[in-house]
Amino acid sequence: MRESDLLSAIATRSANLGARFPHVLTGPGDDCAVVRIGHTDCLLTVDQVIEDRHFKKGTPLDLIARKAIARSMSDIAAMAGTPLFALATGAFPKGFDQARADELSAALKRWAEHWDCPLVGGDLASLPRDADPLTLTVTVIGSAHAARGPVLRCGAKPGDGIYVTGKLGGSFDPSTGLGKHLTFDPRLTEARALADALGANLHAMMDLSDGLGRDATRMADASKVRFDIASDLIPCNAIDWRRAASDGEDYELLFTASGPVPKLDPQTRTTVTRVGTVSAGSGCFIAEGTSSINARDLGWEHT
Repeated sequence: MRESDLLSAIATRSANLGARFPHVLTGPGDDCAVVRIGHTDCLLTVDQVIEDRHFKKGTPLDLIARKAIARSMSDIAAMAGTPLFALATGAFPKGFDQARADELSAALKRWAEHWDCPLVGGDLASLPRDADPLTLTVTVIGSAHAARGPVLRCGAKPGDGIYVTGKLGGSFDPSTGLGKHLTFDPRLTEARALADALGANLHAMMDLSDGLGRDATRMADASKVRFDIASDLIPCNAIDWRRAASDGEDYELLFTASGPVPKLDPQTRTTVTRVGTVSAGSGCFIAEGTSSINARDLGWEHT
């Protein structure tokens, strides 16, 4: 199973959802679904963390809970939205004792409230074997930006600049399993500030979960344009640009916009770096010297 192929099939099957169900404004294929409830556009997202896939066995429970909540918060940030409510499910290995389960559930509540998003419900299940992986799933419901509306990944336009927040790469320490992938801050404040400042000139946005190369390709494909990125402009986290474009789990924002873009978010002092330009065409390419590399396979593939 290739994640990209399955996601493409799901998006194709769901292409007519809006025609059949007018309250569905955006279905599968973006960071969040967008549905209209009454006169309000709501953002819906769900994500999961699985032991030995998204965190190593033995990772502190507080960090597991933090990541489980933060991944869905990052999807809300990708649309420039505001999280409102969260639900969580837990599937516990057979030998997972009561004290640890209680500690984990308390941490989920604490981290949800850290981002002003109360945990209002969920479900629990016990897995049949001690060796089964601990699995958490978090759903977040949010509201779209009041003025700009939801920022989709399909709106990039020729002439736009391509930007990223923060620094990329090195999110996972293979020797310990620790790193930024467990401690990142979803760019909620930064995304709303960009929507406030740029309005309709903020054309497309997503969060970087699978690597700059693969995710930028997804945005270019969704927008039916070409992305050209300069390798020497990629803000690297003390590693080479190929690793920075490939590692994944950065949870920074990738966005395109026209007009002046603030270089620094005034509240969080998060850096914003222009890394390339959008043009007519297709695909995403990263230039290194006189050569240009297809970025499609620079990133993380869930297989």
